[in-house]
Amino acid sequence: MAIADAQYRFVAIDVGAYGRSNDSMVFKNSDMGRRVYNRQFDFPPPQPLPGTDAPPMPFVLVGDEAFQMCGNLIKPYSSRGLNQSKRIFNYRLTRARRMVECTFGILVAKWRIFTKPIQLKIETVDEVVKACVVLHNYLLIKEPLNFQDIPEDSELASLENFGMRTNVAVSRMRDSFAEYFCSDAGRVTWQDQMI
Repeated sequence: MAIADAQYRFVAIDVGAYGRSNDSMVFKNSDMGRRVYNRQFDFPPPQPLPGTDAPPMPFVLVGDEAFQMCGNLIKPYSSRGLNQSKRIFNYRLTRARRMVECTFGILVAKWRIFTKPIQLKIETVDEVVKACVVLHNYLLIKEPLNFQDIPEDSELASLENFGMRTNVAVSRMRDSFAEYFCSDAGRVTWQDQMI
């Protein structure tokens, strides 16, 4: 399980769960997931969304439908009966989720050991994975990827106003992101053509 940033670097990883396990349960049971859900993960402080003077919004992780939302983790809307802003939100969230998938793709392409089953003791495999992740991040710092050809997404009403704890509050936070993605400040020129 991993959290990646927009520069294809790993921010946090949890190594050791078996591949057949459900991603949501692996995350919930990992130290990383417990810290996110218990609001102990070291997120930057909330900030207003770019181009707005709206109340600060929290920094969030993006997950797929299997994950449980919380004040710092959002997931797509269910695919039934979506209006335009919800479809745009789901599209933009999917683009953001691709960052972690691409990060893993870059890791595997660089470290070919991940292209087939690793024939080592489980404890050793965990250490190999951790070493490769550290080297991956180090190499990206030394030789960053060229982002010129990658379209820039715009960066993502304050949770303090919503009261961070309830499912209703987290749903309202997600709605605020959806509204922002459709606003002049948050829209990207190509999003309407993609949904």
